[in-house]
Parts: sequence; C-alpha cells; structure tokens
Amino acid sequence: MSESLPNSIPGSASSIHELADHCRVLVRPLQLSDRHELAIGYEHLSAEARRHRFFTAPSLLSDADLEYLTNLDYHDHFAWAAFAIDERGQPGIGVARYIRDPIQPTHAEVAVTVLDDYQHRGLGTLLLEMLADHARRNGITTFVSDILWDNREIIETLAEAGARIEPEEPGVARVAIEIPAPESPTRIGLIRATLRAFGRATREILEVAAEPQAKGDEVQLD
Repeated sequence: MSESLPNSIPGSASSIHELADHCRVLVRPLQLSDRHELAIGYEHLSAEARRHRFFTAPSLLSDADLEYLTNLDYHDHFAWAAFAIDERGQPGIGVARYIRDPIQPTHAEVAVTVLDDYQHRGLGTLLLEMLADHARRNGITTFVSDILWDNREIIETLAEAGARIEPEEPGVARVAIEIPAPESPTRIGLIRATLRAFGRATREILEVAAEPQAKGDEVQLD
C-alpha cells in the first residue's frame, strides 16, 4: 500500500514525568515512525484487555490499521505517546488519542491504552489529563466513546457523575462527557474521577475503510 506523508509535528512538545512508583516516562506526540512500537504493544495486551479495548480484536494490527493510528494531523487527530526512558530500549508503554467528530466538531472520540504491566501507576490519568488540555486548546469541549454495557459498574459511575449515556448498538453504549476546564477547581476532582472511569472501557474500531468516524481504545487507569 502507498504510505501517507505525515503532517508536521508540534515542536518542543515533549516532557518527562515521574510516576507514583518513580518510573520516569517521556511523553511526546505520537509519530508515524512509532508504528512498530504500536504493533508490538498491541501484541502484549492480554486477551481480556483486547476484548474491552477493541470489542472484536484481531490478532495483529494490519498495515492499514497502523497507518491510520500513526499518521496524524495533530489537530483533528492527535495522540500522546509515553516511553519508559529508564528501561532498555525505552519501550513505548502508553498512548492517548482523540479524533474529532466531523459532524460535531466540538466532540471527539477519546482513547487511552497503557500496557498491562504499567497500569495502576498513574500513567493513564496523566495521559488523559494531557489529552484533555490539548483537546480544549483545539476547540474540543466533549469527549465521547463507546463502551460495553456489561461494564455496569463503570456505566453507573459515569451516570452518577453526569455523563450522557445512550444505546449505540446491541451490547454497546455511547458515552459523552464534558472536558473539565483547568481553572475549575470545584469540579476538577469529580470530573477527573469520571474521566478515569470513562477511560477504562472505551474501544478501538479498526475497520479503517468502513469506519470514517472517530476511533478509540481503552485503558485501566492508576
């Protein structure tokens, strides 16, 4: 297949963060050259993680999937990538992305994936908060995604926090949540908790040619 050319990557956008267990991670915009790391990371997801992230999960990501997931314009389709910089080879360990809805441009499908071995360290929360800040700067006010109805605890948590939840298709719910403003201290704790729950069950749809709308993947946060 012919490969698309990536748009320019925002300069000086990388940063280093220390997680709760003192693991240091480099976070920067995802690049086309990261497709190999993305493919390897997908192969290391557990079967259960793939089911919740992708609903119907292929055994491998195709070239078309990798092209779609890494060839970004950094405005309507943006992703942060995290790398464990103190480990050998500095492996990629997490990705957070949004994709703007072309019909509702203030809405974007959100997704975060953290490799199983790096979950429950705060990386997913960090990536999701950084993604929310970047999305707001680009005019996005609402994150949306599909989750499985069998995630009842998460759905109830989202409903109690004010998320909009509607049936999308058999077995799948459509969830929408307003992105918190950084200057809203009275709301940020509740909305961040909601975003954590929201991130646990969102999915990635990989039928690139047949699915032109936004796509997302899933993470278990903290």
